[in-house]
Amino acid sequence: MPYIIKCEDINKNYKDFSLKSISFNIESGYLTGLIGVNGAGKTTLINILAGIDDDFTGKILINDIDIKKNPSKAKEDIGLVSEKLNFFLDKTAYENGILLGEYFKNWNMNNFYLWLDKMNLPKGQPLYQFSKGMKMKFQICFAMGHSPKFLLLDEPTAGFDPVFRKDFLNILQYILNQDVGILMSTHITSDLDKIADYIIILDNGEIMINDTKEALEDEFKRSKIERSLNKKFTISDLL
Repeated sequence: MPYIIKCEDINKNYKDFSLKSISFNIESGYLTGLIGVNGAGKTTLINILAGIDDDFTGKILINDIDIKKNPSKAKEDIGLVSEKLNFFLDKTAYENGILLGEYFKNWNMNNFYLWLDKMNLPKGQPLYQFSKGMKMKFQICFAMGHSPKFLLLDEPTAGFDPVFRKDFLNILQYILNQDVGILMSTHITSDLDKIADYIIILDNGEIMINDTKEALEDEFKRSKIERSLNKKFTISDLL
C-alpha cells in the first residue's frame, strides 16, 4: 500500500501574495514536479508541507497524520532539501549526524554513512568547506539517514551546470526505486523531462495544471499537432 501526502484546500495569505485553495496528492515511489516561476509560491508551499510554516488554513495529512495536530510524528516521514542549510557549518558531516540525528526517531547512523559513501562525501570535513553541490548531496544523505517516505526538494538544481544536474537526477531515480516519494520544485523544466511522473504548475499561488506527464504531453501534441509534427516535445514547452 503506497504512502500518501494529501493536501486539502491549503490557503495562506501575505500582504501581496496568497496561496489559493491548493489541493493535490503525492504518492510514494513517484516524482511530482512543482513548476513555476520565481514568486509563484513554490517555496511557501514546500515550507508548509515540511512543517516549517504552520500558519495556513486547510489540511495536510502525511500517511493519515495531520501535520497540524501531530507535527513531530508527521515530520518523521519528511526529508527536506533546500538552499537554506539548517546544519552546523563549522561541524563535520559526522558531527552533524551525531548532533542532529537524535531528533529523528528512525535515525540510523549506518544508513547515513552508507549515503555519504554513495555520494563520495568526506565524513571529517567541515560543511563550510563543501561546495554548493556537496552541500546539496549532504542534505540528501542526512534526509535518507532517517528513512523518510517523502523528499521535498526546493529548487535543488538551480545554479548547477548540466553535468551536476544529470548526476543529481540519477540520484533521485535511485531514491524513487527505494519507494520514496519526491516533490521537486523547479523552474528548470528540462530537469523533469525524463524523471517526472506527475506535473503541477503553480502560477501566482494557484494550481493551473495537475496531471500526469504523459497526459500533458498527449494533450499538448493533440492541440499543437500541425506545427509540432517535426518537433520533439519537452515539458518546458508547457510554460
